[in-house]
Amino acid sequence: MTPAIIHIDGASRGNPGPAAFAVVIQPPDGPVVEVAEVIPNTTNNVAEYTALVAALHTAQEHGLT
Repeated sequence: MTPAIIHIDGASRGNPGPAAFAVVIQPPDGPVVEVAEVIPNTTNNVAEYTALVAALHTAQEHGLT
């Protein structure tokens, strides 16, 4: 089984400040899945962690393990 490739990033302006994250998932045999969201003021670390959690939820929703 070929694993999916997942890229994540999160950042805030000002740390803490306005923040966002993005996720790109490339399944081994399907279309690329992208998720991006603006989130309330937070730190860089929380934005990165939020991206990771979103990536895991999205992968699970698409049947990836």
